[in-house]
Amino acid sequence: MGLFGFGGGGGKIQRLEKRVTNKWGQPAERQRAMQVLADIGSEEALDALLKRFSFRIDGQINDEDEKRMGYEFLVAAGPRAVAPIERFVSESDGVYWPLRALKEIVGMEPAVEALLRALDRAEKITGRVNEQKVQLVSNLRDFPHPRVRDRLKVLCRDPNDEVRMMAVDGLLTYGKDEALPVIAERILDPEETPNIKAVIFEQLIENEWSLEPWRAELEEGNVFPAHYRLGAGGKIMRA
Repeated sequence: MGLFGFGGGGGKIQRLEKRVTNKWGQPAERQRAMQVLADIGSEEALDALLKRFSFRIDGQINDEDEKRMGYEFLVAAGPRAVAPIERFVSESDGVYWPLRALKEIVGMEPAVEALLRALDRAEKITGRVNEQKVQLVSNLRDFPHPRVRDRLKVLCRDPNDEVRMMAVDGLLTYGKDEALPVIAERILDPEETPNIKAVIFEQLIENEWSLEPWRAELEEGNVFPAHYRLGAGGKIMRA
């Protein structure tokens, strides 16, 4: 019997993967299996280790602890983990920790390239709720980069409400010169949802940004719900 009782032979990694992906199993068993996969260190073993990021377990602290452990194993694997991470990111939903590991291993530029490639593929998915796209977009704000900024501007017009919300949130981190023209467009769009407009207004209030250049259009369009108004200097006020 091999290390930790998992045995050897061609089925060892498959047996370890089964334990890693057993969300109802004992945490100690999952964590031992993750450790052994990291010790093996082959691409097949790291592919199996990455499966831990594809689900949540009850108890947020335990879930985050195990995923942080997986992240540390990936970073320690270095360049050997790059191809497995890129495969996982292109096919799966739980990409936060793998993307962090990829950025740590290869740096910002290659990580952004991998993230946007995965997003390109995800945007081609049709016929179901595109959770993969949603998860990828939710991670864009953690990758400050001109290409990400430009992609966020496009995603602010996405037909999916959740994607638009996250894209607006991410774009705000690039400052008013980059964000305000797109935000004004969202406010002026008669099809934009009240929820997203409310989020935008609250951010504008918090940041004290001015919409004065768009005052005439905003007032003519009657875009403000009962709880908000355009105040002096083009700043949003709570009514």
